[in-house]
Amino acid sequence: MKSMNSLKSLNSVLSFDLQLDCGDHSISAAATLDTASTGLLGPSGSGKTTLLHAIAGLVSPLRGRIQIGEEVLFDSAAGIDVPPEKRRIAVLFQDGRLFPHWSVRRNIEIGSSATTEDQQFVVEIVQLLELAPLLNRMPDTLSGGEKQRVALARALAMKPRWLLLDEPLSALDSRLKKRILPFLIRIRDHFDIPILHVSHDVSELIYVSDTLLHLTDHQLVGPSSYQELLLSSCPGQIEAMNMLSATVEINDHGEARLRCGELVLISTAELKPGNHLATVRIAPSEIAISTGNLGNISIRNRIQGTVTRIHPWGRSCLVEIDAKQRLLAECTEESCQKLGLEKGREVTILIKASAVHLFLNR
Repeated sequence: MKSMNSLKSLNSVLSFDLQLDCGDHSISAAATLDTASTGLLGPSGSGKTTLLHAIAGLVSPLRGRIQIGEEVLFDSAAGIDVPPEKRRIAVLFQDGRLFPHWSVRRNIEIGSSATTEDQQFVVEIVQLLELAPLLNRMPDTLSGGEKQRVALARALAMKPRWLLLDEPLSALDSRLKKRILPFLIRIRDHFDIPILHVSHDVSELIYVSDTLLHLTDHQLVGPSSYQELLLSSCPGQIEAMNMLSATVEINDHGEARLRCGELVLISTAELKPGNHLATVRIAPSEIAISTGNLGNISIRNRIQGTVTRIHPWGRSCLVEIDAKQRLLAECTEESCQKLGLEKGREVTILIKASAVHLFLNR
């Protein structure tokens, strides 16, 4: 997760306190969102899409209030319900929903006005999302990733006050996801348009979001940091993951050498020569812990660290280790006891190079 990017304008702060009908149950959702990008996670059927649709005005809450800045968009007590077309909130769905009989250019421009300023804004969007070579193509000739970039461009062209992403990458394979994710980072950092992003993929949300919401047991929790949500949730509700910012180099053996601050890692990721900015992903289950002599072993990443905390995690534990970066390692309770793991214990952590995965930022 990136460092907190606060909204540039208080007029963009989104706040809501709602009761929503989700068919066989209702949910309570209250939060104030004041960072550039917020992630929303939760199990299928929990009501994530319903919440997005309520904010956009596509469904009516049972009761409550929605406000952006000083403008009230919905207030059940006061009888206020601003129609969707007047809320200036863009929603990007899983399938993109492009107009099949229009070119890429026309699909994008339909979201903007004919003013010179707006046309220049469209040019800026096309350049940022690298769509210039596609402008004269038809949607049925595009790949899944290209279609989602076009749909993103169309949503941005309307200059929304908020951009709501409803699992926009769920239909893409992992290769295409890695291709599209950096564009979401570009949007977040380049435009003054805050984002609320729904996904089942925790790594995806950590990568693009400043803060997270968790919808579970009919209640919205957060916004909080990923670590706060993870350690306050029941085991299995949120996937445990380590995500680190890195600068990538290529060494003489074709491996990726990653600099995460003072921490250096080796990965088997195949990259072209040159420096890259990336986010490193390592599952806690892929990190082993040793308290003794290792001898000769094949694992490339052997890092000294100190245990700072041990968190009960169902039948296992999440061991928090200071290794020049904060890392979480998953360990059974029995192993924790046998190794004598406790706060202040010096350990060596072992990570296979193949377990160090990358999202390239550029």
